[in-house]
Amino acid sequence: MSRLFNTRSMVRLALSLALVGFLLWRIDLERAATALRTANYLYVIPALALFSLAKFLVARRWRLMMSQFEEVPPLRPLFAVLLVSNLANNVVPARIGDLIRVQVPAERYGASRARLAATVFATESLLDGMAMTALGLIGLGLVDVHGFPTGVFWGLLGLVSGSLIAVVPLSHIELEDDWTCGALLGRLPARAQRFIETAVPHFIDGLAVFKELRLAVPAIALSFAIWLIEAVMFMLFGIAFGIDLSFPAWLLVMVVANMISSLPVAPSNIGAYEVAVTETLKALGINAGIAGGFAIAAHVFNIFWITVMGFAAMWWLRISLAEVFSWGGRRQPRPAAEAAPERAAGASP
Repeated sequence: MSRLFNTRSMVRLALSLALVGFLLWRIDLERAATALRTANYLYVIPALALFSLAKFLVARRWRLMMSQFEEVPPLRPLFAVLLVSNLANNVVPARIGDLIRVQVPAERYGASRARLAATVFATESLLDGMAMTALGLIGLGLVDVHGFPTGVFWGLLGLVSGSLIAVVPLSHIELEDDWTCGALLGRLPARAQRFIETAVPHFIDGLAVFKELRLAVPAIALSFAIWLIEAVMFMLFGIAFGIDLSFPAWLLVMVVANMISSLPVAPSNIGAYEVAVTETLKALGINAGIAGGFAIAAHVFNIFWITVMGFAAMWWLRISLAEVFSWGGRRQPRPAAEAAPERAAGASP
């Protein structure tokens, strides 16, 4: 396993270096250096403040998904767990951070892992897919883009639509008490039957947003607010570099940046992020050197924010590696002194 992990890491590192080389070949290095040197970095402060707000709204939406659970963790610790997961996704391959969002709340608050997994891997992914696809198509409809792969958005729309067709009916399923006694499940070992009997209903519970309108409306509204705020963040970065684009164009930049960030193609997506954002800006008519300087700066500040906030959240939560990766059952409750951060946050909505 260690050898496989090292092989994958080396492949990802090589890919990152290759993409960086491609970026350097595609841009005017002197123009990019000038853009980086002369940019007005005061705009970075409100941009990162908006980025923080967007992440907080992600945590707020996540808690809304859990509102039907028997155990609903407080908002502030959930925000901190989200920050730690972002840090992990930036450093570790295979999006391990998403597993942290399942493991830590399960360990600390007794929440069902199956319910948490449904919110993180199904509900949240579909809500984000819906919002980003809609905003991306709006951007494409309002902006004249040259050489942009528009088929990607239509493909994403088809993927999201197909997933909704599968998930929405699943969220409405009500299982009978003896549903595991069927011909197929009844032949499984008793331990496997007990696991399935608990996990499947809990997973369906995690899809409650697609079942109840009173949860769906605010969840969808939050999803659009999150990505609109991030688009404004990119626009502020653009102003810092003197880039004059319409807001629909920044919607496209935001969608592309987040789509490439969701794919763990390279360590911290270094190279992949810069190439994707630079090529998008070039398609929107921005000089290659300025576009490259913008992409480099935006990614550097993004990584800096995620790293600082992630380690701060890790310290506040007192998260250990043993807690993150201890999948074998629930731990005993921690001493009162160790639980102080959660109790202090217990008043959160």
